[in-house]
Amino acid sequence: MKSPAAEYDVVIMGGAFSGSAAGILLKREHPELKVLVVERTTHFNRKVGESTSEVAGCFLTRVLHQGNYLTGRQYMKHGLRLWFCKSPTDSVCDLTEIGPTFQSRLPTYQLDRELLDEHLLEEAQMYGCELMRPATIKTISLSEDSMPHTLEIMPLEGQMRTVTSRWVLDASGKAAVLAKKMGMLRSFAEEHPTSSIWCRFTNVNDLDSFKSRRMHPGLTMGAKANRTSATNHLMGHGWWSWIIPLPDGSFSAGVTWDRRIYNPPEGPNPLARLQAHLLTHPVGRLMFENAIPDEDDVFSYKNLIYRSDRIAGNRWVIVGDAAGFMDPLYSHGLDFCAHTVSAATEMILREVKGECVKETVDYLNLAYPRAWRTWFDALYKEKYFYLGDAELMHAAFLMDLGAYFIGPVRGVYMNPKEEWKQMPYNGTAGAIFGRFMAFYNRRLAHLGRERIRKGIYGMKNHGHFWSPRFSFSPDPSALRLLWDGVKIWLKAEVTTALASSRATASEPMMKPVMAEA
Repeated sequence: MKSPAAEYDVVIMGGAFSGSAAGILLKREHPELKVLVVERTTHFNRKVGESTSEVAGCFLTRVLHQGNYLTGRQYMKHGLRLWFCKSPTDSVCDLTEIGPTFQSRLPTYQLDRELLDEHLLEEAQMYGCELMRPATIKTISLSEDSMPHTLEIMPLEGQMRTVTSRWVLDASGKAAVLAKKMGMLRSFAEEHPTSSIWCRFTNVNDLDSFKSRRMHPGLTMGAKANRTSATNHLMGHGWWSWIIPLPDGSFSAGVTWDRRIYNPPEGPNPLARLQAHLLTHPVGRLMFENAIPDEDDVFSYKNLIYRSDRIAGNRWVIVGDAAGFMDPLYSHGLDFCAHTVSAATEMILREVKGECVKETVDYLNLAYPRAWRTWFDALYKEKYFYLGDAELMHAAFLMDLGAYFIGPVRGVYMNPKEEWKQMPYNGTAGAIFGRFMAFYNRRLAHLGRERIRKGIYGMKNHGHFWSPRFSFSPDPSALRLLWDGVKIWLKAEVTTALASSRATASEPMMKPVMAEA
């Protein structure tokens, strides 16, 4: 007996970045598809000011073709800068800074996600996606055979609507609707107990202002690029803070910390704690001493890390943050959004043409958790134990970014047809690089603990401007930068091993404290 026809070919749950991108790709390649996007909000909130990496920048400009919009309406990003100090009273001129000397080569952006998400959703509608907004999906009945899936959707105004769909694509973000419904969502909070607070500020004194340079003449030295256009990270033992400029002139600022090591200053509310924390770092004090927070734009999360055990099944698929998230340090969240959206839409388009996609479903359910674990072990596991040591982070900065450009960045630029539908660090070469990265990350975390024990943690947090000798590019120069990082790492191994346990040096910036239960 022939299965009844579904009302829609695809229902997309969530209309923000991942959902809108999926709608655009589906309708652009197959205009006849009936695609419904269900978005629960009347308008998107401002979200955290978000920095993109080079993989996400490639997806935005070369897959979604948003380069003109991004250049005109968003903020061009020029690299990542890390700032280290020994005490809150240090002069900015004394701090160790890690970051590029010149502007970046590949397109990356500081995003106002509210603006971008609204723009992409409008473009999805322009391509022909139907939109229900604001509306909430009340029930989802997933079919286990060839019958269509059934969803009950309640608009803010009107009556409950029951729809059928051949495919369901979950782009619900941190709500993780399908993963929770099917009991597949896993927390890794015991392994990586990170929390975060963030807010937007106006009246921020940027690093390139006349006031900043007059107070600290050293800011005219070193970097030739404007520092403000980079993502500036303030680094400490067990924590880091981001400072991201946004196109309306405001700044997003926040702190992420490992609760085993650090707690922000106490305060009556999250905003007070964030403000007090920012003022404990010399760069934070220079920029935010007279800043005005948007008190309606304060967010906090206790546990950042989670992942779904599976992301695909019988004509359902999970993409973006609905599938998982690990850590915002390197701004890789949109990388996984780009890869999962690309893989999901390619699979759906093949299936509606009559192809069997069981092998792809099996691949995604194996490759996504494996890639997630590879990235976590390579980049984030135990990293907070050495975040505040400039020498150790200099090694990590060069090795992490060198490996990233050799692998994922090179892949999507040089072989986009295949790379986008694969998960990052896929295959034998990716696995080898992943194991190497996880090994040096473990070693650096060990060195961080040893330096705390011996009293030499942060011994090079003053007096250095460390810039890569080449711009990061997806070419052989990235190998040389990776090798530069290896040499710094090996030197740190030797100096840490030879240091006496009685060495006297400053305590880590913001001495670690026990977190609240």
